[in-house]
Amino acid sequence: MGLTLYRRHLKSCAVHAGCLPARAKRFFTDCQCPIWIYGRTEDGALVPRQSTGFSNMSEAEALRASLTADSRDQQVHGPRIKDCADRYLASRTHEITDRTRRQYEVLLSRFRGFCELCGAYFMRELTVDLIETFKVDGLTMLGDTSKASIVAKLRCFLRDAFRRGWLTEDLAGRVTTHRATYEQKEPYTDEEISAILECAARPRDETKGYSGHPATFRLLLELMLSTGMRVSDAVSFDPSVLNQGEYMWVYTYIPHKHKKTGRTRHIEAYLPNQLKSRIDGCQWLSHSLPFSYNREPAYLANRVYRCMQTIGKRCGVEDCRPHRLRDTFAVRMLLNGVPLDDVSRLLGHSSVTTTEMYYAKWVAARKIRLERIVAESFVNAYRTKEEGRGTRGPRPHQ
Repeated sequence: MGLTLYRRHLKSCAVHAGCLPARAKRFFTDCQCPIWIYGRTEDGALVPRQSTGFSNMSEAEALRASLTADSRDQQVHGPRIKDCADRYLASRTHEITDRTRRQYEVLLSRFRGFCELCGAYFMRELTVDLIETFKVDGLTMLGDTSKASIVAKLRCFLRDAFRRGWLTEDLAGRVTTHRATYEQKEPYTDEEISAILECAARPRDETKGYSGHPATFRLLLELMLSTGMRVSDAVSFDPSVLNQGEYMWVYTYIPHKHKKTGRTRHIEAYLPNQLKSRIDGCQWLSHSLPFSYNREPAYLANRVYRCMQTIGKRCGVEDCRPHRLRDTFAVRMLLNGVPLDDVSRLLGHSSVTTTEMYYAKWVAARKIRLERIVAESFVNAYRTKEEGRGTRGPRPHQ
């Protein structure tokens, strides 16, 4: 059965005045009632019973011809890139966060636009060369690590497209990854920290948000510096869940940056008594939270970033941004001899490998241990050589 057009007659339609049977009424077209469509296209896709949005039969016929032509194209070229992108996002809604979904939407929209400029509208028109060209020409003005993340997401989409039959070949396996060089994190110096905190506490002309509460904003920066929390978690800091530990206050929270699937991870941050008391006594931005004024954490994190950019310009600190406070916390812990795996746990990293990738050069204990091992190897080699000389007897006479 192909696509069938019929009129859905209104109560005021003249067809009801006659004595036509029900089936004949359905195919009566000598009126201006809305035209509906249903059936299957040539590729077997079901078109549910729905309105065409037209009352003119010629316009409805044009729509049916368009759907039929589109189904023939899909038989040859596979489904459209846009339709597959929408279906892919719908299938992953339950396992990715809203932020990740938006990243996928931007990526797939950019990818689809690039493919259409190259004349490719259907999935089976994709080639390895087209995708590799997109990696070069379609992702300009992006940092190395951002490009690596985007290419990884694109390969996930291509892998799923092959699994679901939208592609006839495994393009994801043939497209290379973009290898990024992860630079070692650079913390703030003690002088830079002092300058940032001093500038943050100065009154400003603005009276809204963080700019209107400089003392509270400074405490937010100190919280990140003392605990290593990400800015999105720090702005959501809730003092009501603090527990008194033996030496410090313990704050247990679920990080905003996490996967929706899998086991929920809880991270523990530790606050000194003095910082906790100062937060309790400062001017809170809302009734229940000191650093949040009824906005989404992502929005507040962006506001903190902008405030720190302004502070950096005023006090002469380059690359002034919230995440470097987290880096400073990690480096200080490592330089004080805290083991790498403990620092990784405090930062909430999924594995020690992630922590080591960013902070390897700051692991003082590892440097000392390796230095000791190398020194001992030289001493042992020298002793072995000397012992060999001492036990060797005189050479016999010929």
